[in-house]
Amino acid sequence: MTTSSIPTDGLRSPKSYGGQPIPENEEARLGAVVGLNQVHSETQPALVALRNTAQRLFQTPVAFIGMIEEETQRLLTVCIAPQGAESTTPTADFKDMVTPRDCSICQYTIMEKDHLVIPDMDAFMRGEVGSDFPEEFRQQASELGGYPIPWPTPDGEIELRPAHFYAGATIRTREGLHIGTFCVVDVVPRPDFGAAQIQILESLAGQAAEYLEDRALLRFPANLRLLQQAGEQQRDASAPSDDGQTRFDAVVLGGGPAGTTAACRLSFQGLRVALVEPKAVFGAPTGINSKVLREVAMEHGSGANWDQIAEIRELIGARDAARIQTQLKRYGVSLIQGRGAIAGVSSETGETTVEVSSGPGEIRRLSTRAAVLSTGSKARRLAHIPFDNECIFDSDSINAIGRKPKSLFIQGTGVIALEYATIFAAMGVDVTIAARGSRERFLPKLDVALRDALVAELEAQGVEVLFECSVEEWERSGDAARLKLSGPSGSTTREFEAAMSAVGRVPATQELGLDSLNSPAQLSEARALEMDERLRLRASTNPIYAVGDISGSGLACQAVVQAQGVVNELLPQLVQGKSSGGSASAPDSSLGTASVVWAIPELAFVGKTEHEASDAFGPSDVVSVITRFADTIRGSLHGLPESYFLKLVCLRQDGRILGVHVYGEGASELIHLGASLVSSAESVFKLQYRTFPAVTLHEIYRNAALQAIDTLSESLRGEP
Repeated sequence: MTTSSIPTDGLRSPKSYGGQPIPENEEARLGAVVGLNQVHSETQPALVALRNTAQRLFQTPVAFIGMIEEETQRLLTVCIAPQGAESTTPTADFKDMVTPRDCSICQYTIMEKDHLVIPDMDAFMRGEVGSDFPEEFRQQASELGGYPIPWPTPDGEIELRPAHFYAGATIRTREGLHIGTFCVVDVVPRPDFGAAQIQILESLAGQAAEYLEDRALLRFPANLRLLQQAGEQQRDASAPSDDGQTRFDAVVLGGGPAGTTAACRLSFQGLRVALVEPKAVFGAPTGINSKVLREVAMEHGSGANWDQIAEIRELIGARDAARIQTQLKRYGVSLIQGRGAIAGVSSETGETTVEVSSGPGEIRRLSTRAAVLSTGSKARRLAHIPFDNECIFDSDSINAIGRKPKSLFIQGTGVIALEYATIFAAMGVDVTIAARGSRERFLPKLDVALRDALVAELEAQGVEVLFECSVEEWERSGDAARLKLSGPSGSTTREFEAAMSAVGRVPATQELGLDSLNSPAQLSEARALEMDERLRLRASTNPIYAVGDISGSGLACQAVVQAQGVVNELLPQLVQGKSSGGSASAPDSSLGTASVVWAIPELAFVGKTEHEASDAFGPSDVVSVITRFADTIRGSLHGLPESYFLKLVCLRQDGRILGVHVYGEGASELIHLGASLVSSAESVFKLQYRTFPAVTLHEIYRNAALQAIDTLSESLRGEP
């Protein structure tokens, strides 16, 4: 073949290999292809945009991204757009096409360092290299007068045309493996295609490679091959090194939802990961005990048997722990039972030492390139309260109460306090709540509609709410708790069979060994760790991150979002060897993340409250509507209470949904659609056309959208 028709500086032509060309590192190359090859590439705008850019820049009718598999070539986002006189012919977009590898030109391109250009495809097919192709394919090319490619016709059919020009740049991984090509093809000679064009094509190939690696690494981690390797990885990780330390790429302390999420995702990338957890039963959120108690209360009410409650709670906890342990094994995570603590960091090696204590004198030392702290929280205990776990409890020890009390006093008005208040009230317990603030300051983070509904429900259940009330003295009197209460009308002393202080939670950091870091961790009983915007501890030179309760996030769903962000931060460091740039921040775990309060009935919310929206945009620019469950078909069939509702908070100017607030049984299921609406900034005008399965409670969203549109229309007409 010849390259005489175009400049030769920087261009390369194929050479014959006496058969199908196979790279020396074929096994490793195919492993990378398996990891990075993405099906459904037509849904990836980034690849389509790169392909379209190549077509526009080079004015070629054909552009594609090809992955060279073991026996096939997978062409991603293939587009054939006839040029010139045929420009009116419809474009053919084949999206994902698979062809035999031994008939491809790209099998030669991946043998080159960076690119391959063939200016005369007819000569190529008739030459020495072309003789390597299968005889039937060569005969077809000879009859056409060039390399056969599909071509759209004006009537919408596909025919074969001879290609006369090919230029391809290798798509290389960061390890230098040639996984595929970025190519342009034309049916006419291209004497204008020289070294400058090749440089652009190589740049586009580099962008495609970076996108494919980052997408596989961060968004769609792992594949079957990595899963198959996970078991071997776990076995290899169990052996200590010469210095007595077992080395891991990452060590996660704490086996709650956030910790297991981080450990599994990191291990899924082929990293060696250990999860350190002191409890035999783990994996569930902090509030799992109250959730079990809630379900029993709803089913059995005042007839709930306390021994059965404890039995059910233990059974569910054990089953969930077994599920989590199976998941860890599946992902190749090494589970190490014991209490872990940071024992030291080395800025020179970048490694952190973790000591795991599993019993008196039993210490195991782990060395890791990164650590993730997810040890949760514990109930905040005020120093003057004589907790005895028999009559006077905190929000943790109440779970171990051995009986159903006749009366229960609760100090605090947070989520945990109110959940327990409604649960015990449903079981026939006389419940009293002491709120330090006024009724107007009750549950300030809830939308006013949710707050009023919850207070009304508490009062309907017979719960006594003492506003502007504080507890001056706590003491035990026989089998009861005697409390001195102070309120607007003065002080009074009352006795309750059980009393609980639920005044918040504190991060479980006291036994993490953080004093071993290069600078003080600045911890306090009431504060989370000091971290930067990426959730990385400021006190450490090494990558040590904190997620969940110890970072200040109080909900399991928000903690999992944090864990995902930390994994995205760590993977480039641990897999690709990139240093952390420090510019990225952790994802906002509250944006589009729904919260659920497991009271009876449950309530859920996402986005802005009406008050927050009014502060942000102005009261006149915010519209709120409330729609009842009872007004849906399902709600009518089941006779759902009029008190159950969904509230939309919208922006007046465009109907954008800013917040969704749901009250009533089923709120925890309904809120997930609300989270999607808020995170995507969907408007009520679009929501009204959504289709919902009949007959589900989700119909309430359409009702709310129509009501919001009516309200917006009335305001535009100036109606009251």
